[in-house]
Amino acid sequence: MSVQAQKKSVSAQVPSFDYQKMKTFHDSLKVYNRQIVNDTTDVLRSEAALKIIKTFSKALREEGSFQYPFDSLTSIAIMTPEDKTFRIFTWQLAFDNGTFRYFGVIQSNEAKPRLQPLVDYGDYYEFVDSVIVDADRWIGALYYRIIPFKSGKNNYYALLGWDGNNAVTNRKYIDILWFDKDGKAKFGYPVFEIENQKSPCRIVLDYKKDATLSLSYVESEKQIYFDHLVSLSGNPEPDAFDKVPDGTIEAYKLVKGKWRHVNLIEYERRENGDVPNVVKEEQTKQLYQPLPPR
Repeated sequence: MSVQAQKKSVSAQVPSFDYQKMKTFHDSLKVYNRQIVNDTTDVLRSEAALKIIKTFSKALREEGSFQYPFDSLTSIAIMTPEDKTFRIFTWQLAFDNGTFRYFGVIQSNEAKPRLQPLVDYGDYYEFVDSVIVDADRWIGALYYRIIPFKSGKNNYYALLGWDGNNAVTNRKYIDILWFDKDGKAKFGYPVFEIENQKSPCRIVLDYKKDATLSLSYVESEKQIYFDHLVSLSGNPEPDAFDKVPDGTIEAYKLVKGKWRHVNLIEYERRENGDVPNVVKEEQTKQLYQPLPPR
């Protein structure tokens, strides 16, 4: 089904869901949600991840299930755009060696929802910023903000995401989600304007593991703000592993359907650890913080 057809289905009467059946699914997911965070071995956490996949594959196909909020799943991020044509679920599995694997699914807003599973393929790309990928070749992340926008006559969605990446660095993305004429999800599109550079398909920000990087969107200004990163060792390579914020900020501003880079906005520096004039909208999900031992 095309995106246009999906939009028509949103305005149609939505069937009610079987509350008790959905609650049963939700209760099971709450158990697996706890296990994927707090179980003590990779094997046990991996088993919980598989159980989440199996349960969602049943629950999200239920008639009317798009209306069920699943609002108690603290480690699973659920993003729904303003047009409510779909929602996207993402979650992660942390391994003891400091690496991560990501999972997700896109659910269409239809009487009988269609699902597009997201398969983490991110480790297989040499140049992550330059590829357009399908859902089954997804570059995994935990999304915490979705920003609808139009470019030409087409609808796109900018996704702000977090990735634990590896034992040395964390990573944040500005990725672009869109749907082809058959309604198939695609990730990445060259809608970024950067002076003297070819437009990437997504923005990739790698930073030192113990650093904090702000990446947020201010709706009133149509700008995505982020910290400017520098290498502590002076390494000029873009993939330097020791990058940290230097106190200045940059942005991508939405201008005529393109995200135009704004370099070091007014050279504003942090004051008492904060950035002037920037409203932070970081992820609200707790990213895999195990419960203290009892």
